[in-house]
Amino acid sequence: MKKILLTALSSSLLMVACTNMPAKTDAVPDMHTAEISLDWAGTYEGTLPCADCVGINTKLELFQDKTYRLAELYLTNRPGQKLFENSGKFEFDKTNPALIHLDTTPDKRLFFIGEGYLEVRDRETGQPLDSKLNYKLMKK
Repeated sequence: MKKILLTALSSSLLMVACTNMPAKTDAVPDMHTAEISLDWAGTYEGTLPCADCVGINTKLELFQDKTYRLAELYLTNRPGQKLFENSGKFEFDKTNPALIHLDTTPDKRLFFIGEGYLEVRDRETGQPLDSKLNYKLMKK
């Protein structure tokens, strides 16, 4: 009886000792952010939709020192088109680093940085605007 008990106990210990334990891995933070991975500095241009005009010719320049220059020409069917210019600093969003905030625009503009383009985003949620209109500026 002792031999059977000793054999059973030895077999059990052997099986437990030979079981593969999952290796503990620490989560590695994803360092592939738009700021690091994309060549975001440069000039972006396009015509954005406008509620009360034909469109807004937009030119946004992003510089390596995280400053920007924004020029917007409001296109109208009447004489006297309006040009608005802003410059200042921008920052990458802390919770979604694919988004940038322009600091001195009156409406606190928010843009998504893609490969070769910027896209205007909802300033509250960071989500794409609920529209079929084109809100992209293409890199030149």
